[in-house]
Amino acid sequence: MRWPVTADMREDEVFVGELAQANSHSLRLAKDAGTSEADIVHQALLEGNIATEVCLTILDTISFFTQSFKTQLLSNDGHNPLMKKVFDIHLAFLKNGQSEAALKHVFASLRGFISKFPAAFFKGRVNMCAALCYEILKCCTSKVSSTRNEASALLYLLMRNNFEFTKRRTFLRTHLQIIIAVSQLIADVALSGGTRFQDSLLIINNFANSDRPMKATAFPSEVKDLTKRIRTVLMATAQMKEHEKDPEMLIDLQYSLAKSYASTPELRKTWLDSMAKIHVKNGDFSEAAMCYVHVAALVAEFLHRKKLFPSGCTAFRKITPNIDEEAAMKEDGGMMDVHYSEAFFEEEDGKEYIYKEPKLTGLSEISFRLLKLYGEKFGSETVKIIQDSNKVELKVRDHHLLRTQA
Repeated sequence: MRWPVTADMREDEVFVGELAQANSHSLRLAKDAGTSEADIVHQALLEGNIATEVCLTILDTISFFTQSFKTQLLSNDGHNPLMKKVFDIHLAFLKNGQSEAALKHVFASLRGFISKFPAAFFKGRVNMCAALCYEILKCCTSKVSSTRNEASALLYLLMRNNFEFTKRRTFLRTHLQIIIAVSQLIADVALSGGTRFQDSLLIINNFANSDRPMKATAFPSEVKDLTKRIRTVLMATAQMKEHEKDPEMLIDLQYSLAKSYASTPELRKTWLDSMAKIHVKNGDFSEAAMCYVHVAALVAEFLHRKKLFPSGCTAFRKITPNIDEEAAMKEDGGMMDVHYSEAFFEEEDGKEYIYKEPKLTGLSEISFRLLKLYGEKFGSETVKIIQDSNKVELKVRDHHLLRTQA
């Protein structure tokens, strides 16, 4: 099958025969030292056209191949070497830069591929689903609006097909792989909370809200929950970078993020491990140990659900009663009540935090550490420590000063 030439077809979509003849002339021009800027632009356009035509030809061939060898591709629920090769070709188009015109056809081909071989994505091993989620999410940050729209639509289709595959019970597999992919992209510095990605999340939510056949199901609310979790990850990551020199706040943010992953054991374990490392670095070994207790309970619960371990996380209740909810760490040792105030702290304004300190830590030592921490961040001349424990009068505060009460 070839795409027919139409009157409204763009210049970069003409057929390869015409391109080859024109390109030959352009190459001769390039050898001439006096090649004009117009000739260079023309040659670049021709080379781009050829690349697009090659992409369309390959997609055409793949489509014919999947129709002819569907039985072989479905072997072992799609988890076979032949399927991997066909899928890797699709994935290569997303990994390597393509023209806007070519990408539209790549996304269309992937939509058909997912619908034709759902078991390969939603049953058995997660490799294909995970790899596709990662690459689609990268496209959701594209500077080209049409590419973002296509990527958002494809991601929505992946979730919807997963939901249908489970007889409209859940799309848990895709949900988890998207969250994991977001975390990986953040680690690879390939994703941020920028407006382009936020726009893509909004498009996905709009698809869910306007999908009439799904109105009476739990699907729209599950999509909303997923996009909310993604935003939580992005916001927490941004805050972690902001508070990287404040170990207590950093731990608090990581704990909140780990708690939000109650349904995602792989990611929760990752953040619990990260929390443990920070605790060890700060000399808080009992808290680090508690992190590892929660990790062990998480693994035990996973094995219990696989019927490979007798009692799951309940085996750790003698260590901490919080183990069932993956909640707060067991607190011991000396405690200090710290009250934050002033507009410098933004959303932290007026909040109180419990700081765990060694039993013999003096208040002056804590005050000095807080003064140094926030002095480096906001300027020493703007920071003031309130030494007494009286209630802070909000009306009489000097808003040009940053105050913290210890």
